[in-house]
Amino acid sequence: MIPAVARPAPLVSTEGTTGREEWALDPAQRHINHGSYGAVPRRTLAFQQALKNELEANPLQWFDTLPDRMAAERAALAAFLGAEPHEIAAVPNASAAASVMFGSLRLNAGDEVLITDHVYGAVALGARRFADRWGAVVRVAAVPLAAGAEESLDAIASAVTSRTRVAIVDHISSATARGFPIAEIVELAQQHGFTLLVDGAHAAGILESAAEVAAGTENVVWFGNLHKFPAAPRPAAVLVARGALADATHPLIDSWGAGLPYPDRFDQQGTIDTTGFLSASFGIGEIERLFGWAELRRYGAELGAYAVSILAPALGEWVDDPVVELGMPEPLQPLLRLPEGVAADAAGQRALKNALSREAGVEAGVMTWNGGGYLRLSAHAYNEAEDYERLLERGIPVIARIAAEHSRAH
Repeated sequence: MIPAVARPAPLVSTEGTTGREEWALDPAQRHINHGSYGAVPRRTLAFQQALKNELEANPLQWFDTLPDRMAAERAALAAFLGAEPHEIAAVPNASAAASVMFGSLRLNAGDEVLITDHVYGAVALGARRFADRWGAVVRVAAVPLAAGAEESLDAIASAVTSRTRVAIVDHISSATARGFPIAEIVELAQQHGFTLLVDGAHAAGILESAAEVAAGTENVVWFGNLHKFPAAPRPAAVLVARGALADATHPLIDSWGAGLPYPDRFDQQGTIDTTGFLSASFGIGEIERLFGWAELRRYGAELGAYAVSILAPALGEWVDDPVVELGMPEPLQPLLRLPEGVAADAAGQRALKNALSREAGVEAGVMTWNGGGYLRLSAHAYNEAEDYERLLERGIPVIARIAAEHSRAH
C-alpha cells in the first residue's frame, strides 16, 4: 500500500517569487529530469551573459586574466563542495573528469579495473578503453537495487582482488538513482591500496559538502557536475584530487599552462569558454539567498514523495511493483519501475522520452538498467506538484499504450 502524501505548496523565495519564475524553462513543458542536463536560473544566465560580454569586448584581456578568475572561483566553491581550493580542478563534466583520470593513471598488463553494474555508461566505456590500452581487465561488481550500505560494500569488497588497481564507484548512480556507502569504500581503497574514483556526477547539491567524503585521502579522486543540482550553466564540473595523485593528473588538452602545478594547469585550455564554471558560485549563492539549500532539499524530498504517491498507483495497473526498493535511495530523485518491455533498451528509452515530450508535454528521466525500464524523477526549486500531476494525467496513458503494444507483440 502506497501511503498518501499531502500536496506540497510551491517553493517561494525570500523575494516572493516561485522557483518556476526564477528559471528560464519553457512553461509549455513540465521539466522533471533535472538529473540529465540540469536547468539554469534566469539570474545565473544573466551573470554568465555579463561575463560573455566582457570576454567578447576584449578576448585578449579576458584570457590573460582567466587564471586569476579561475583561482577565485575555486576558492568560492570550496566550502559548498567540501574540498580545499587547491584540490579543485575545473573540467567540463563528470565524464571528462573520468577521461582525465584514465589518461593520467598507469596500469600493467593483467591489472584489474573494478566497476559496478550501476556505473554511468560513458564512464564504463572509458574504463574499458583504459583497461584495453594497458592490457588490463575490467571486473564488474553486481550490486542489487535493494542492497543497503553493508550489502553494497560486501558486493564491491568481494570483487576486489590482489590485482585491483583502480575502482570506479558512483556517489549517486545515474540510471538507478541510488547511493553507495562511499565513506566505507574509501576505507576499503585505503586498506587495499588501489586508486578509487568516486563519480559524484549527481551528488553535488543533493548531498551537502559532497566531496568531503574523500577528504584527507591521497588515493581517492572525487568528481562531480555543477550543472545538475547546483544549477550552474553548462559545461561546469570539478575534479578533486590531492597529493601525488593530483601531481600526476593532467587535463585532456595540453595548453600553455601544461607545465603549471595542479590544479592551475586546468585553468586555461586554449579557447574553451569557462563562463559556465565561473558562474557556478554566483548561482549557488543566489539559490542559498532565495531559497536556502537546506530548505530546497527538504522541499525536493517532500515533492518526490508526493510524485511517487500519485504515480505509483497508476503504474501499478501495468506492473506489480512500481516502487523500486532501493537500499540507499535519494529522496530528491525517486525511481519508479516501468511496465515490462517499456524502455528496456536504448531505442525504447529514446522512444518513450520523445513520446512523453511530444504527447504529454513532459520532459522526464527515462532510464534503462539491466534490461528494465525506469522513470527517474527529479524535484528541484522550479518543480511544483502539477508537474507530476501532468505526468499522471497525460504521461501515464502514453506509457500504458506502449506497454499494451509490447504485450500484443509478445
